Amino acid sequence: MTTFIVAVALLTNAGTAMAQLIDQPAGGDAFEKVQQQFAVAYNRKDVAAMAAFFSKDGVRITPSGIFRGRDAIAREFQRVVDLGLRDYSVQRQVSRREGDVVFNAGEWRAKLGEQPYRGYYSALLIRNGDSVEIMEETVNVAVAAQ
Repeated sequence: MTTFIVAVALLTNAGTAMAQLIDQPAGGDAFEKVQQQFAVAYNRKDVAAMAAFFSKDGVRITPSGIFRGRDAIAREFQRVVDLGLRDYSVQRQVSRREGDVVFNAGEWRAKLGEQPYRGYYSALLIRNGDSVEIMEETVNVAVAAQ
């Protein structure tokens, strides 16, 4: 059970929240592409590419812990990939820009074996020169309705 919770907790879309309005992406195409390209990298199991979306001193917060910096984030992504989570996707629902920072929030989905899982995420993205990086991301796992 612990492995299941840890595995699912490490990823950043379904249920009643999907019925909510979805904001237009803030910040332009470069910010929107980060989310799409991250999902592609995850489904390729390309841990280096996944970690590269984070700023050098980025932070990723999950139920498993707080991971600081690309190296720590990469190690945690490797652990998640090794557990076998697959078919990762996200649906951004909230997107707001404040100065140079874009705040996104939404839902994620993945499978472990044939078991589907989902949860919610929030992320702060920043522009670094011509690229966009994730400065902070928080993910959780949704509890199944009783």
